[in-house]
Amino acid sequence: MYEIAGVHHVAIGVNNMEAMKSYYKDILEFKIQESPDGPKDIISDITRGVIPVFSASMLSQGAGGIVIELIRMNTPAPRAIRRDFRYGDIGVNKMTIAVSDVKKVYGELKNNANFCSSPKSVEIPGWGAYNFVYAKDPEGNLIEFASGGKLPVKNKFGGVMWIGISVTDLKRSIDFYQKYAGFDTLFIKNHGKFTGSVDEISGSKLTKVRSCILSSSKGSGMVELFEVRQPRGRSIPSYTLWGDFGYLQTALMCKNVPEIADYFEKEGLEFVLQLQRIPGEDAAFTYVRDPDGIVLEFLSFGK
Repeated sequence: MYEIAGVHHVAIGVNNMEAMKSYYKDILEFKIQESPDGPKDIISDITRGVIPVFSASMLSQGAGGIVIELIRMNTPAPRAIRRDFRYGDIGVNKMTIAVSDVKKVYGELKNNANFCSSPKSVEIPGWGAYNFVYAKDPEGNLIEFASGGKLPVKNKFGGVMWIGISVTDLKRSIDFYQKYAGFDTLFIKNHGKFTGSVDEISGSKLTKVRSCILSSSKGSGMVELFEVRQPRGRSIPSYTLWGDFGYLQTALMCKNVPEIADYFEKEGLEFVLQLQRIPGEDAAFTYVRDPDGIVLEFLSFGK
């Protein structure tokens, strides 16, 4: 029997690996685990037949949470997915780091972090006060810092709690992620309280957005699905390759990926990468697309 236990990591393609590692380590207090360069022929299907050569670094905060994987592609030559990143662009769009106090963290980091505005607060039904502020990392990727009574954080940082995925049809995506990605719980119900509060990062005034957060009863890493209705989110460029600069994919931790892959095939899901087994390890993974063409990785270590 298979099991899907929430988000394990989010992959980000980077241009300057050292600058990005320095930012996440020195400013946001992530710890780093390196991975050597080398050819990865096992995933050549996601780079259109070219055997990719890249290095990777895995980053996590002391409090735990979702891991960040920084990817520096060497072959094929990477390029920017977009010239600028906006809130609402379709695909993996942001990450949210829980903090003890948004205003305090903003005050401590404002000289070293590129914040998009001063801290804000909205009242979310069934949640209460949700305090947040957005920043951009050195390569323009959106990071949200959030605090509130239902996000208890002992120290300054509480880890990456969820990954934000911008979609074109929120209801359709909720149905998909609940059915196929194991997110069986509504952590924050569908609401529109961020409308008008994210204009600085959407590139438009009076931004209209609906959002919800899904969690898994089997694990901790969550996803925020959101639909920006004004302005509409820009679609994923057709030329995008895995390893290009920007948010790439969300990886879900699972048990028994071969069984998951069989189920997906019977259901008619679109595979980006068929089931792969890692040589010498009891591990497997596969990549599929959601209804918007957004790549999801399903990964397991052992049965």
